Amino acid sequence: MKRSSNLKLSEIRVGLIVGISFLLGALAIVTYGKVQNLFSKQVPLTILFDNVRGLTVGAPVRISGMNSGFVKSIHFVRFHNQQLIQVRIRLSASRLPDLSEETSAVIRTQGLMGIKFLELIPGDLSKGPINPALPIYGKATLTMETVLGKGSDLVKNLKNLSISMQELMEQVREGHGTVGRFMTKPELYDNLDQATREIRSVAEDVNHGTGPVSSLIHSREMTRRLNDILRHLDGVMASLDDPQGSLGMLARDPATAGDLRTSIHAMAGILKDLKAGKGTAGQILVDPAMGQKMDATLDRVNALLDDMKKDPHKYFSVQVHVF
Repeated sequence: MKRSSNLKLSEIRVGLIVGISFLLGALAIVTYGKVQNLFSKQVPLTILFDNVRGLTVGAPVRISGMNSGFVKSIHFVRFHNQQLIQVRIRLSASRLPDLSEETSAVIRTQGLMGIKFLELIPGDLSKGPINPALPIYGKATLTMETVLGKGSDLVKNLKNLSISMQELMEQVREGHGTVGRFMTKPELYDNLDQATREIRSVAEDVNHGTGPVSSLIHSREMTRRLNDILRHLDGVMASLDDPQGSLGMLARDPATAGDLRTSIHAMAGILKDLKAGKGTAGQILVDPAMGQKMDATLDRVNALLDDMKKDPHKYFSVQVHVF
């Protein structure tokens, strides 16, 4: 009996030792980040979130995937008349130079168990170092609920699209719209078939050399004339490219262009004066009295010429003297 009691006591001791060892190992794994930072200098930082998505005190803090600290506390605060969640962390001082003033924070999920951790995104280091006294603003993360919500919206949109397609097909079967009429009324198909035959007939006429269009395409004389026109156009373009020619000088010489511009301005001035009634020509164009005087003068001249034709001796006399 005494030996049996000693065996049970030894088993209990072994079980206690194994249990305590397992518990210590689990605690070491869970608090690895804290234990690792116990012997290093730490810097407190503050991060503001709208929603921490289940983040808990003691969660690891990582920079570019490396454990750099842990979450110290989480509580509500009022900031700029807005209720936010303040997350205080303890960051290893050796990692502080890796952060810039553009540093942001996101809450991520690790593994299938959904363990939350805090990820610091350093930002552009050329913008300057981070100020530990200022809070870091956290960014919203895409959650499974958001993904499922978008999935439900997609399903709803697909359902609405299916209903619309079904209604469209019903309208087509009933003969509504252009497609429906084309599918249900044979005369539309007959008209289309007739138009196709006519187009084929026109194409055959063109290919076989009948009609004006075919003559235009197959005539050698028309081809020669078109070639002559193209050669003349090439000559005009060559004269434009030649800086010694008149057209080339007009196109390239700034002095010639200036003279042409001056002539155009002068002509515009003359036309403006004529329109305003300046000068004799302008008065003739715009003054009715001047026009009437001109008409009366022309009438008198015509009457004089008619009278001279009828009785030339009245106006012309010839005297012959003989010596």
